Amino acid sequence: MSLVKIHTHQRAEAEALLREIEIPGTFWNFGVHYKIIEDFFDGVDLTNSHYTNLPEFKWSPNIQSRTYIKVETPTDEVRDAVFEKFNQKAGGLNYIHHKLDPNPVGDYEYAFDYKISPKYPLYVISLGRWDKTYTIDTLEEMGIDFNICVEPKEYDKYAANPEIDENKLIKLPENFSERGVGGIPVRNFVWEHSVQNGHKKHWIIDDNIEGFFRWNDNTQKKVKDGVFFRIMEDFSDRYENLGLVGCQYASFVPSNEPRRYQFIINTRVYSCILINTELLDQRLEERWRGRYNEDTDLALRVLSTGDLCTVNFNNLLSGKKTTGTVKGGNTNTIYEFGDDKTENSKFTGLQKKFDELKENWGDIVQYTTAKHADGRPHHVIQYTRLFKQDLILKDNAQLLPKVNEYNMKFEKVKDNE
Repeated sequence: MSLVKIHTHQRAEAEALLREIEIPGTFWNFGVHYKIIEDFFDGVDLTNSHYTNLPEFKWSPNIQSRTYIKVETPTDEVRDAVFEKFNQKAGGLNYIHHKLDPNPVGDYEYAFDYKISPKYPLYVISLGRWDKTYTIDTLEEMGIDFNICVEPKEYDKYAANPEIDENKLIKLPENFSERGVGGIPVRNFVWEHSVQNGHKKHWIIDDNIEGFFRWNDNTQKKVKDGVFFRIMEDFSDRYENLGLVGCQYASFVPSNEPRRYQFIINTRVYSCILINTELLDQRLEERWRGRYNEDTDLALRVLSTGDLCTVNFNNLLSGKKTTGTVKGGNTNTIYEFGDDKTENSKFTGLQKKFDELKENWGDIVQYTTAKHADGRPHHVIQYTRLFKQDLILKDNAQLLPKVNEYNMKFEKVKDNE
């Protein structure tokens, strides 16, 4: 039994369409069963004692005024009939948007009177993508300083790209990719580089991120300023036991998501990570390790201390490209994606990712192919059920009960004249 969820501002019309559906049976035709969700937002409290002196976070009245309908689809035939009735293609979706009113803030964007820069250094680790500079372009658009770590064999190619500031390039001491252990060596180089330069924390960022966004009022809007990182840095600096902070993938928090909270405590942090190097060097036996799923492994080791926490923001998002969709990086190396792969072997590298994580962490790692429409193997870990520690405020820190927009002004986009 599967369910299809219908979101609509036209309840009566949606119900009428559902009642029109007839599925041929052996002796008679039958209709579909559905349920109106009346209490979708009842009892939900966005109050969070840790979410203070931070940007506004709210759900849109446009979202809360929708009707939500759960439709039972016991067979593919029923499911296809439901999507066809609403003139939509099923594909891998489990929801239908039917005649939704436009979000009234859809044509707004963030503007800034002055720049706010990050406090800690940003490192972009890049391999084979001198001509696909997603993260580099994004950070340049934000007008902030950052470092780009590249291998000696590719340095000249990156330097030759006129869109790349050669002053931001760091030539690695060796071609780390030739070790065959993925991004672990370069990540450990970055860690040590930040320590040697006197930094207590540093950002490490994947090179396939296209935009950073803020989620509020059920809209995703690009943040073209370093304040995006500064917000998470200030939050991190409040706490004595916060090891990792990061931002969720934009694809995981769509604008139409009806119920979403500001952040998740004690979970995996990935692709854009603020690492408390000073704290973790005191508490962990190793820095980055292994070959695959290094971000998951690091988060699990941090959380397994029993008192250290991680935080992943849901209202600050990265436009991360799906693993394996952009050539370069680990795509054609340890993940083993390639144009010549057969249907049975194209996910060999991803299966190895799961196997290594399972070997290291045992039964807390579960297997699934349901996270992606293409059926690629993936892991599932119930982080928040496994780890219950809470954030510990530093003695000199205060949780000011107010909204802080960090110089972000929400303005209507001006029409081109």
